Amino acid sequence: MTDLDQRIISTLRAHAEGQVDIDQLTSGAVTRGRARRTRRRAAVSGTALGVAAVLGLGVAGGGGLPVEVPWTGAKPATPAATPAAAPGVPGALARPDLVGKDPGLLHFGVDPAHARYLSWRSAAGLESAELDLGGAAPVSFYLARSAAVAEEVHLEGDRVIPQPADPPYDGQLERLSADGADPIWVLRWQPVPGLFARLRTVAPTDAALRAARSALRLDVAHQCSAPVRLTAMPAGAWPAGCEVTVTNFPAALDVSLVVNGSGFRSMEVRLQYARSIAGARTESNATAAGRPVYRYPQGGMMELLGIPKAHLTAGWGWPNKGFTEDDATTVLGGVQVAEHLDRPATW
Repeated sequence: MTDLDQRIISTLRAHAEGQVDIDQLTSGAVTRGRARRTRRRAAVSGTALGVAAVLGLGVAGGGGLPVEVPWTGAKPATPAATPAAAPGVPGALARPDLVGKDPGLLHFGVDPAHARYLSWRSAAGLESAELDLGGAAPVSFYLARSAAVAEEVHLEGDRVIPQPADPPYDGQLERLSADGADPIWVLRWQPVPGLFARLRTVAPTDAALRAARSALRLDVAHQCSAPVRLTAMPAGAWPAGCEVTVTNFPAALDVSLVVNGSGFRSMEVRLQYARSIAGARTESNATAAGRPVYRYPQGGMMELLGIPKAHLTAGWGWPNKGFTEDDATTVLGGVQVAEHLDRPATW
Protein backbone atom coordinates (compact mmCIF):
# COMPACT_ATOMS: atom_id res chain seq x y z
CA MET A 1 0.00 0.00 0.00
CA THR A 2 1.38 3.42 -0.96
CA ASP A 3 1.44 6.47 1.27
CA LEU A 4 -1.33 7.99 -0.84
CA ASP A 5 -3.49 4.89 -0.40
CA GLN A 6 -3.02 5.08 3.34
CA ARG A 7 -3.89 8.81 3.49
CA ILE A 8 -7.10 8.27 1.52
CA ILE A 9 -8.19 5.31 3.66
CA SER A 10 -7.41 7.22 6.84
CA THR A 11 -9.50 10.15 5.65
CA LEU A 12 -12.46 7.94 4.80
CA ARG A 13 -12.36 6.25 8.18
CA ALA A 14 -12.12 9.56 9.99
CA HIS A 15 -15.38 10.72 8.41
CA ALA A 16 -17.28 7.45 8.50
CA GLU A 17 -19.89 8.64 10.99
CA GLY A 18 -20.42 12.23 9.88
CA GLN A 19 -20.94 14.44 6.86
CA VAL A 20 -18.11 13.81 4.44
CA ASP A 21 -16.20 16.87 3.32
CA ILE A 22 -16.41 16.82 -0.47
CA ASP A 23 -12.74 17.63 -0.88
CA GLN A 24 -11.84 14.55 1.15
CA LEU A 25 -12.57 12.37 -1.87
CA THR A 26 -15.47 10.25 -0.65
CA SER A 27 -18.47 11.40 -2.64
CA GLY A 28 -16.58 11.72 -5.89
CA ALA A 29 -14.97 8.31 -5.56
CA VAL A 30 -18.43 6.75 -5.65
CA THR A 31 -19.58 9.06 -8.45
CA ARG A 32 -16.54 8.59 -10.66
CA GLY A 33 -16.45 4.85 -10.13
CA ARG A 34 -20.09 4.53 -11.16
CA ALA A 35 -19.76 6.88 -14.10
CA ARG A 36 -16.75 5.09 -15.51
CA ARG A 37 -18.44 1.71 -15.25
CA THR A 38 -21.61 2.85 -17.02
CA ARG A 39 -20.39 5.33 -19.60
CA ARG A 40 -17.16 6.87 -20.86
CA ARG A 41 -17.97 10.31 -22.15
CA ALA A 42 -14.75 11.31 -23.83
CA ALA A 43 -12.40 9.40 -26.10
CA VAL A 44 -9.32 10.22 -24.08
CA SER A 45 -8.47 6.86 -22.53
CA GLY A 46 -5.47 4.64 -23.16
CA THR A 47 -3.73 1.57 -21.78
CA ALA A 48 -0.18 0.22 -21.70
CA LEU A 49 1.19 3.73 -21.79
CA GLY A 50 4.84 4.65 -21.72
CA VAL A 51 6.44 8.03 -21.38
CA ALA A 52 7.97 8.92 -24.73
CA ALA A 53 9.13 12.45 -23.96
CA VAL A 54 8.81 15.24 -21.45
CA LEU A 55 8.99 18.73 -22.90
CA GLY A 56 9.67 21.86 -20.85
CA LEU A 57 6.89 24.45 -21.02
CA GLY A 58 6.63 27.70 -19.08
CA VAL A 59 3.24 28.55 -17.58
CA ALA A 60 2.02 31.94 -16.49
CA GLY A 61 -0.24 32.43 -13.51
CA GLY A 62 -3.06 34.48 -15.10
CA GLY A 63 -6.60 33.43 -15.82
CA GLY A 64 -6.07 33.36 -19.60
CA LEU A 65 -2.64 31.89 -20.35
CA PRO A 66 -0.61 32.58 -23.50
CA VAL A 67 -0.21 30.15 -26.36
CA GLU A 68 3.31 29.61 -27.67
CA VAL A 69 2.14 27.86 -30.87
CA PRO A 70 -0.83 29.35 -32.81
CA TRP A 71 -3.90 27.12 -32.99
CA THR A 72 -4.67 26.31 -36.61
CA GLY A 73 -7.55 23.88 -36.09
CA ALA A 74 -11.19 24.62 -36.83
CA LYS A 75 -13.09 26.74 -34.35
CA PRO A 76 -15.89 25.02 -32.40
CA ALA A 77 -19.49 25.51 -33.39
CA THR A 78 -21.57 28.18 -31.68
CA PRO A 79 -22.03 27.11 -28.04
CA ALA A 80 -25.37 25.40 -27.49
CA ALA A 81 -25.24 25.17 -23.70
CA THR A 82 -22.92 26.66 -21.11
CA PRO A 83 -22.94 26.83 -17.31
CA ALA A 84 -24.55 30.06 -16.13
CA ALA A 85 -22.43 32.77 -14.55
CA ALA A 86 -22.24 32.97 -10.76
CA PRO A 87 -22.21 36.73 -10.06
CA GLY A 88 -20.33 37.72 -6.94
CA VAL A 89 -18.51 34.39 -6.64
CA PRO A 90 -14.72 34.76 -7.00
CA GLY A 91 -12.81 32.64 -9.47
CA ALA A 92 -10.10 30.13 -8.67
CA LEU A 93 -7.26 32.64 -8.88
CA ALA A 94 -8.77 34.94 -6.27
CA ARG A 95 -10.02 32.20 -3.92
CA PRO A 96 -8.27 28.89 -4.61
CA ASP A 97 -9.46 27.69 -1.20
CA LEU A 98 -13.05 27.55 -2.50
CA VAL A 99 -12.34 25.19 -5.42
CA GLY A 100 -14.18 21.90 -5.03
CA LYS A 101 -16.06 22.84 -1.88
CA ASP A 102 -19.49 23.43 -3.42
CA PRO A 103 -20.87 20.90 -5.95
CA GLY A 104 -23.09 23.65 -7.31
CA LEU A 105 -20.19 25.84 -8.46
CA LEU A 106 -17.34 25.90 -10.98
CA HIS A 107 -14.55 28.35 -10.24
CA PHE A 108 -13.42 28.62 -13.86
CA GLY A 109 -14.73 29.34 -17.33
CA VAL A 110 -13.64 29.28 -20.97
CA ASP A 111 -13.51 31.81 -23.76
CA PRO A 112 -16.62 30.96 -25.84
CA ALA A 113 -14.95 32.23 -29.00
CA HIS A 114 -12.39 29.43 -28.80
CA ALA A 115 -13.94 26.54 -26.87
CA ARG A 116 -17.34 24.89 -26.42
CA TYR A 117 -18.42 22.89 -23.37
CA LEU A 118 -19.15 19.21 -23.92
CA SER A 119 -19.67 18.65 -20.21
CA TRP A 120 -19.05 20.22 -16.81
CA ARG A 121 -18.78 18.65 -13.40
CA SER A 122 -18.25 19.49 -9.73
CA ALA A 123 -17.88 16.79 -7.06
CA ALA A 124 -15.48 15.41 -4.48
CA GLY A 125 -13.17 18.40 -4.46
CA LEU A 126 -12.74 18.23 -8.23
CA GLU A 127 -14.07 20.69 -10.82
CA SER A 128 -13.75 19.60 -14.43
CA ALA A 129 -14.98 20.00 -17.99
CA GLU A 130 -14.74 18.42 -21.43
CA LEU A 131 -14.04 21.02 -24.10
CA ASP A 132 -14.44 21.09 -27.88
CA LEU A 133 -11.96 23.28 -29.73
CA GLY A 134 -12.97 22.18 -33.20
CA GLY A 135 -10.55 19.27 -33.41
CA ALA A 136 -11.13 15.54 -33.65
CA ALA A 137 -10.81 14.90 -29.92
CA PRO A 138 -12.00 16.81 -26.85
CA VAL A 139 -9.71 18.28 -24.21
CA SER A 140 -10.31 17.40 -20.58
CA PHE A 141 -9.68 19.98 -17.84
CA TYR A 142 -9.35 19.22 -14.12
CA LEU A 143 -8.99 21.68 -11.24
CA ALA A 144 -8.50 20.82 -7.56
CA ARG A 145 -6.77 21.83 -4.35
CA SER A 146 -4.91 18.52 -4.24
CA ALA A 147 -2.67 16.89 -6.81
CA ALA A 148 -4.17 13.48 -5.97
CA VAL A 149 -7.70 14.75 -6.61
CA ALA A 150 -6.66 16.51 -9.82
CA GLU A 151 -5.34 13.14 -11.03
CA GLU A 152 -8.76 11.61 -10.21
CA VAL A 153 -9.38 8.85 -7.71
CA HIS A 154 -11.22 5.82 -9.06
CA LEU A 155 -13.41 3.35 -7.23
CA GLU A 156 -13.44 -0.36 -7.93
CA GLY A 157 -15.98 -2.13 -5.77
CA ASP A 158 -15.49 -0.62 -2.32
CA ARG A 159 -11.78 0.03 -2.73
CA VAL A 160 -10.31 3.43 -3.60
CA ILE A 161 -7.66 3.13 -6.32
CA PRO A 162 -5.51 6.27 -6.72
CA GLN A 163 -3.60 7.20 -9.81
CA PRO A 164 0.23 7.20 -9.54
CA ALA A 165 1.01 9.43 -6.61
CA ASP A 166 1.97 13.06 -6.84
CA PRO A 167 3.22 13.68 -10.41
CA PRO A 168 5.05 16.99 -10.82
CA TYR A 169 2.82 20.03 -11.29
CA ASP A 170 5.59 22.22 -12.64
CA GLY A 171 4.21 23.32 -16.00
CA GLN A 172 5.76 20.53 -18.03
CA LEU A 173 4.03 19.03 -21.05
CA GLU A 174 4.06 15.23 -21.03
CA ARG A 175 3.67 13.03 -24.08
CA LEU A 176 2.44 9.49 -23.48
CA SER A 177 2.49 7.01 -26.32
CA ALA A 178 0.30 4.00 -27.09
CA ASP A 179 0.88 1.48 -29.86
CA GLY A 180 -1.19 2.17 -32.95
CA ALA A 181 -2.84 5.31 -31.59
CA ASP A 182 -2.30 9.02 -31.28
CA PRO A 183 -0.29 10.02 -28.23
CA ILE A 184 -1.86 11.33 -25.05
CA TRP A 185 -0.79 14.83 -24.06
CA VAL A 186 -0.95 15.97 -20.46
CA LEU A 187 -0.13 19.37 -19.01
CA ARG A 188 -0.01 19.91 -15.24
CA TRP A 189 0.62 23.21 -13.49
CA GLN A 190 -0.17 25.26 -10.40
CA PRO A 191 -1.92 28.52 -11.37
CA VAL A 192 -1.38 29.74 -7.80
CA PRO A 193 0.08 27.96 -4.76
CA GLY A 194 -2.28 25.33 -3.44
CA LEU A 195 -4.20 24.94 -6.72
CA PHE A 196 -3.58 22.12 -9.20
CA ALA A 197 -4.68 22.20 -12.84
CA ARG A 198 -4.47 19.45 -15.45
CA LEU A 199 -5.27 19.31 -19.18
CA ARG A 200 -5.43 16.07 -21.17
CA THR A 201 -6.17 15.14 -24.76
CA VAL A 202 -5.47 12.52 -27.43
CA ALA A 203 -4.16 14.00 -30.67
CA PRO A 204 -1.26 13.85 -33.14
CA THR A 205 0.15 17.08 -31.66
CA ASP A 206 -0.27 19.17 -28.53
CA ALA A 207 -1.82 22.12 -30.40
CA ALA A 208 -5.36 21.60 -29.09
CA LEU A 209 -4.11 21.27 -25.54
CA ARG A 210 -2.19 24.53 -25.81
CA ALA A 211 -5.24 26.23 -27.29
CA ALA A 212 -7.41 24.96 -24.44
CA ARG A 213 -4.96 26.33 -21.92
CA SER A 214 -5.22 29.72 -23.56
CA ALA A 215 -9.03 29.58 -23.59
CA LEU A 216 -9.30 28.86 -19.86
CA ARG A 217 -10.44 31.62 -17.52
CA LEU A 218 -9.62 31.09 -13.87
CA ASP A 219 -10.75 34.54 -12.78
CA VAL A 220 -14.50 33.83 -13.15
CA ALA A 221 -17.02 31.45 -11.59
CA HIS A 222 -20.08 29.64 -12.93
CA GLN A 223 -22.92 27.56 -11.62
CA CYS A 224 -23.01 23.84 -12.28
CA SER A 225 -26.16 24.56 -14.28
CA ALA A 226 -28.62 21.70 -14.71
CA PRO A 227 -32.31 21.54 -15.68
CA VAL A 228 -33.01 19.52 -12.53
CA ARG A 229 -33.15 20.81 -8.96
CA LEU A 230 -33.41 18.76 -5.78
CA THR A 231 -35.54 20.49 -3.17
CA ALA A 232 -36.12 17.61 -0.74
CA MET A 233 -33.47 15.48 0.96
CA PRO A 234 -33.65 12.45 3.24
CA ALA A 235 -32.57 13.03 6.82
CA GLY A 236 -28.81 13.38 7.10
CA ALA A 237 -28.27 13.72 3.33
CA TRP A 238 -26.73 16.47 1.25
CA PRO A 239 -26.03 17.27 -2.46
CA ALA A 240 -22.58 15.95 -3.31
CA GLY A 241 -22.12 16.03 -7.07
CA CYS A 242 -23.31 17.64 -10.29
CA GLU A 243 -22.44 16.51 -13.83
CA VAL A 244 -24.02 17.77 -17.06
CA THR A 245 -23.14 16.37 -20.48
CA VAL A 246 -24.18 18.42 -23.52
CA THR A 247 -22.06 16.71 -26.20
CA ASN A 248 -25.07 16.21 -28.49
CA PHE A 249 -27.14 19.13 -27.24
CA PRO A 250 -29.84 20.21 -28.03
CA ALA A 251 -30.75 16.79 -29.43
CA ALA A 252 -29.74 15.03 -26.22
CA LEU A 253 -28.80 15.82 -22.64
CA ASP A 254 -27.48 13.76 -19.72
CA VAL A 255 -27.53 15.02 -16.12
CA SER A 256 -26.31 13.30 -12.98
CA LEU A 257 -26.90 14.70 -9.49
CA VAL A 258 -25.46 12.78 -6.56
CA VAL A 259 -26.88 12.74 -3.05
CA ASN A 260 -24.67 11.46 -0.26
CA GLY A 261 -25.29 10.64 3.38
CA SER A 262 -23.34 9.60 6.43
CA GLY A 263 -22.02 6.07 6.45
CA PHE A 264 -21.08 6.29 2.77
CA ARG A 265 -24.67 6.33 1.54
CA SER A 266 -25.03 7.38 -2.09
CA MET A 267 -27.91 7.95 -4.53
CA GLU A 268 -27.82 9.14 -8.14
CA VAL A 269 -30.61 11.21 -9.63
CA ARG A 270 -30.20 11.01 -13.39
CA LEU A 271 -32.03 12.76 -16.22
CA GLN A 272 -31.63 11.41 -19.75
CA TYR A 273 -33.30 13.52 -22.44
CA ALA A 274 -33.38 12.86 -26.19
CA ARG A 275 -35.53 14.31 -28.93
CA SER A 276 -35.53 10.89 -30.56
CA ILE A 277 -37.42 9.25 -27.69
CA ALA A 278 -40.72 8.26 -29.29
CA GLY A 279 -42.78 7.55 -26.21
CA ALA A 280 -42.63 7.41 -22.45
CA ARG A 281 -43.60 5.04 -19.71
CA THR A 282 -47.12 5.80 -18.53
CA GLU A 283 -48.02 3.05 -16.05
CA SER A 284 -47.47 4.03 -12.42
CA ASN A 285 -47.14 1.62 -9.52
CA ALA A 286 -46.25 4.13 -6.79
CA THR A 287 -46.31 7.84 -5.98
CA ALA A 288 -43.87 10.42 -4.65
CA ALA A 289 -45.51 13.43 -2.99
CA GLY A 290 -48.58 12.68 -5.10
CA ARG A 291 -46.62 12.43 -8.36
CA PRO A 292 -46.75 9.20 -10.39
CA VAL A 293 -43.59 7.09 -10.32
CA TYR A 294 -42.64 3.66 -11.56
CA ARG A 295 -40.78 1.38 -9.16
CA TYR A 296 -38.62 -1.02 -11.17
CA PRO A 297 -39.31 -4.64 -10.18
CA GLN A 298 -35.62 -5.52 -9.89
CA GLY A 299 -35.36 -2.95 -7.13
CA GLY A 300 -32.91 -0.16 -6.49
CA MET A 301 -34.39 2.33 -8.97
CA MET A 302 -37.48 4.48 -9.33
CA GLU A 303 -38.58 6.71 -12.22
CA LEU A 304 -40.58 9.93 -12.07
CA LEU A 305 -43.16 9.86 -14.87
CA GLY A 306 -44.64 12.61 -17.03
CA ILE A 307 -41.48 14.29 -18.39
CA PRO A 308 -41.69 14.41 -22.22
CA LYS A 309 -38.87 12.68 -24.09
CA ALA A 310 -36.94 12.05 -20.90
CA HIS A 311 -36.30 9.53 -18.15
CA LEU A 312 -35.67 10.85 -14.66
CA THR A 313 -34.61 8.18 -12.19
CA ALA A 314 -33.34 7.89 -8.64
CA GLY A 315 -31.01 4.95 -8.13
CA TRP A 316 -30.18 3.72 -4.66
CA GLY A 317 -29.17 0.15 -5.48
CA TRP A 318 -25.69 -1.04 -6.53
CA PRO A 319 -23.34 0.68 -7.22
CA ASN A 320 -25.11 3.27 -5.07
CA LYS A 321 -25.86 2.06 -1.59
CA GLY A 322 -27.20 2.82 1.84
CA PHE A 323 -30.35 4.76 0.95
CA THR A 324 -33.82 3.20 0.79
CA GLU A 325 -36.89 3.33 -1.40
CA ASP A 326 -38.45 5.81 1.02
CA ASP A 327 -35.40 8.05 0.62
CA ALA A 328 -35.73 7.91 -3.17
CA THR A 329 -39.42 8.75 -2.85
CA THR A 330 -38.53 11.81 -0.80
CA VAL A 331 -36.01 13.02 -3.38
CA LEU A 332 -38.25 12.45 -6.42
CA GLY A 333 -41.18 14.06 -4.64
CA GLY A 334 -39.24 17.32 -4.46
CA VAL A 335 -37.56 17.26 -7.88
CA GLN A 336 -38.06 20.36 -10.03
CA VAL A 337 -37.50 20.01 -13.79
CA ALA A 338 -37.13 22.88 -16.25
CA GLU A 339 -40.08 23.32 -18.57
CA HIS A 340 -37.91 23.27 -21.70
CA LEU A 341 -35.00 20.86 -21.41
CA ASP A 342 -33.55 22.05 -24.71
CA ARG A 343 -33.48 25.71 -23.64
CA PRO A 344 -30.68 26.41 -21.13
CA ALA A 345 -32.13 29.86 -20.37
CA THR A 346 -35.04 28.10 -18.62
CA TRP A 347 -32.78 26.04 -16.36
